Amino acid sequence: MLISKICKFLIITFLFFDYQFAQEIEIVSGGNERSFRVNLPSDTNDPIPLMIILHGLGETSAAWYGVASYTTNQGFATVRPESGTFLSNSGTGNVKLWNAILDTARFDDVLFISDVIDYMLTNYDFIDHDRIYVLGSSNGGYMAYRLACDLAYRITSFTSVIGNMFLDDDGLDCIDQDRDIPILHIHGTEDPINSYYPGGNGVDILDDQYLTIIESIEFWSNYHQYDEMEIDTVLSDVSIRYTYSSDSAISNFEHIKVVGGGHIYFYGNSYGFSSTQEAIDYSLQYKLSDFIINQEDVNDDGLFNIEDINVVVEYLFDELPSNLSYDFNSDQNIDIFDLLIISDLIFY
Repeated sequence: MLISKICKFLIITFLFFDYQFAQEIEIVSGGNERSFRVNLPSDTNDPIPLMIILHGLGETSAAWYGVASYTTNQGFATVRPESGTFLSNSGTGNVKLWNAILDTARFDDVLFISDVIDYMLTNYDFIDHDRIYVLGSSNGGYMAYRLACDLAYRITSFTSVIGNMFLDDDGLDCIDQDRDIPILHIHGTEDPINSYYPGGNGVDILDDQYLTIIESIEFWSNYHQYDEMEIDTVLSDVSIRYTYSSDSAISNFEHIKVVGGGHIYFYGNSYGFSSTQEAIDYSLQYKLSDFIINQEDVNDDGLFNIEDINVVVEYLFDELPSNLSYDFNSDQNIDIFDLLIISDLIFY
């Protein structure tokens, strides 16, 4: 009898622990079965931010439970999506790999992350859709940059640790997101995998589609017309913070340079900072509404679905007080043509 009670207690405790700290969720995205892990803080009475944590090349989401637990203890909900398994960019074997380079033979990971956001907002009403952030390491850092280019209407800010940026050279990639993009990039100068310097150590080739941190700073400085740079050397003897900004931009590009640093996720006394804490502090400076209002999200729930269309339908049939935010074609009238436009925005 005593053993039975102990077993029952252990089962209940395990189930509580699993719900509180590590739920594994499976969804279908783009016709493929995908999965992600969810960590929730103990206090969800008020709206809470969401951090999307992206693992590195050859890793799994399970390996990032420590970062997820730390972030959750700071009051975040966290998700750890799992990438697909594909032939590596070098062609040396099959590995866990985010599709940051827009390879049509791989999964659509931008769609996947958007579907993950949909799931979280639909199933956890305490998630604040105004404070959704991304933290990626290595290949996950590349994916964070990809999301900055292709999912900035849903995600507020982006942190890349030891992961550079891929920019398609067709002239159409990452042209204009209709908003400022806050980016934090942490990188070591002696990274042997993702080079710090253009044409420098590692696998970088000068003027190719893989932008180093130096090239990324130039790209985003041109994008935002940053004309100021501040240097903070107080982190440690080897870690230096650079902040690029402009009076005309809401966001800034922040870069922590680790002199002599390799391809590692930086934290501890040797570096004077924690990559995770830096990502948290940087992210919480911003809300999505600082930059954009998603016009098609008429009920302000962070989702773009039939419920938004129903709001406009109700307006048209019930003759509710005028709301020019439903005037999607800007003709000063709210009618069936606006309904058609919002339907196109949401479903196409």
